Parts: sequence; C-alpha cells; structure tokens
Amino acid sequence: MNTLFCLFAFFSFHEFYVSTSYMEYNDKKQSIQVQKKIFFDDFEIALRKFTGDEYFDIIKSNEDKINLYINNYLSENLSIKVNGKSFELKYLGHEYKNGVINCFFEYSKIKKISSLEIKDLSLISNFEGQENLIYFEKDNKLSTLRITESNLSAEIKF
Repeated sequence: MNTLFCLFAFFSFHEFYVSTSYMEYNDKKQSIQVQKKIFFDDFEIALRKFTGDEYFDIIKSNEDKINLYINNYLSENLSIKVNGKSFELKYLGHEYKNGVINCFFEYSKIKKISSLEIKDLSLISNFEGQENLIYFEKDNKLSTLRITESNLSAEIKF
C-alpha cells in the first residue's frame, strides 16, 4: 500500500508532455493522412509563444484565426521526407474534444514509399521532457516512432 501511495504521489506532482500522431499512407489517394492530438492547454501556450499573441484563446478565438495559427505552427514544426524528398503539409482543420485539439492534415502526391523521415518539433521548445509519439501505418503494418528533444526525427525503411 505504501508503494502504491508513493507512486501515486510521484505521478501527481510530475507533469508529462506528450502529443500523438496517427499517420496512414493511402495508396489509392497517394497521400499520407494525419491526425495529430495535442492537449489544448499545452498547444495554446505554444501557439501564444509562436505567434506573439499573448491573449490567444484556442477555444474561444475566431475560427479563422485558430486555423491560421495551427496551420502556420504545424507547417513550421512538422515535416516529412519520402524517399529523401520533402512534402508540404496541407492543413484540413481541427476539432476540440475532451481537452484535446485534434488536427487533421495530409501530404499529397506520394506515389510510393520506400523510406520515410519524420521530424516533429511540436512543443519541444516549450516543455522539458516533451515527447511526440507517431504511429505510422502502411499496408496494414504499424510502426511506432518516438520524437524527443535529443532525437528530433525518426526514419522508417520499407
């Protein structure tokens, strides 16, 4: 019982920072479709710092402003290379659900993937210990990548 209490006390006072992305290669659409989940309060802090807009509210601000800020932030902080070639992020939108901002975007005109390099700097400069977990699915095979301050990118070979 004491061990359980000590573990609970440790985790109660220890904050953790994580975002998750689910990426799937769609062969028919020749695109990588992405859903990125970020805790809204962490994302709001990062967007305020990124834009210099100290009063920005990710829940209550104008929808066009929210979309602009998210698009600009993700375009700057998330990149992929397929077979050594960079692709541009196409932001599709977001939704707020249960304390999380779900961002939807895709990378288009990808005919074949033999290697994939993902760099995800999201929130890394804002929170010590930030981790960005990426789940990538291609041909019903799932790969898991972990991005940290000491390892800003990861690569998969197919």
